Amino acid sequence: MADSSSHDPPKKRRAVKRRKSTRLESVAEIRRALGVNRVVVKRKAASERKTAPKPDIETTRFRPVHRPPMALLCILDDGYEEGQWLRIRSDRVIIGRSEGDVQIPHDTLLSGKHAELSRRLEEGGYRWYLTDLESRNGTYVRVGKALLNHNQELLIGSHRYRFDAAPQRDDEAVSGEKRPKGTHGWQKVAFTEPMPALVQLTSKGDGRRYLLPKAENWLGRGSSCTVVISDDPLLSPEHVRFTRDFKGRWHCRNGDSLNGTWLRIDCMMLDTGCQFQLGEQRFVFKVR
Repeated sequence: MADSSSHDPPKKRRAVKRRKSTRLESVAEIRRALGVNRVVVKRKAASERKTAPKPDIETTRFRPVHRPPMALLCILDDGYEEGQWLRIRSDRVIIGRSEGDVQIPHDTLLSGKHAELSRRLEEGGYRWYLTDLESRNGTYVRVGKALLNHNQELLIGSHRYRFDAAPQRDDEAVSGEKRPKGTHGWQKVAFTEPMPALVQLTSKGDGRRYLLPKAENWLGRGSSCTVVISDDPLLSPEHVRFTRDFKGRWHCRNGDSLNGTWLRIDCMMLDTGCQFQLGEQRFVFKVR
């Protein structure tokens, strides 16, 4: 892979460590959702096992201890979970349409310099980060679950959505704080109760608004879901669940969907591996 040290560093931004409430969907979970089974190797005959040498389980296998760990990046083939694997040996890899170490020139939804994988030495150990380089269409990671903030963007099925959190009511039950009783002015009276919603994002602006009226709401193609979107073939029958906890916070959890639930991020720390999407191109990242 080409040395990326000649590139100017991106605009400095505060690195946001992945929140404990956000869990990236593991490669095993993704493979299970896709119905991919590992090849089962048959056991050898009993006579062969008797003559075979005993495995050495007491000796530690060699691993480098002074240099950073190796990482792998896979550019997935369209519609498959395999593709071209690249070994990352530098501390910084830029992915884009026309600039960077990994270029996907035929994907017009990619920005010239779209995202960056970077290795940083922190607290005596190396950590990898995925950072969006202020791209137009964003950087998305495939998640198993995540805490949602107001205006959080998601990729679900064929469409992108924005989570709109309802403003909290100013009363004792929600805030946990006692308020003096009294008469409010008419300007403070809400004629309709605000409700959280997913807003479909289109090239022309905000599209259809899907309300989340319950503490637990399923979205998918199935008729049993709270939010039914039957005309999206990339949605699973029960694709993703949105729940509100006792503190009033909203969470999403992927429902073993085939195509996954994707969270838009600015900068995220990667533990061991994940899938992420730039434009229409999907990638697998692993730390060895």
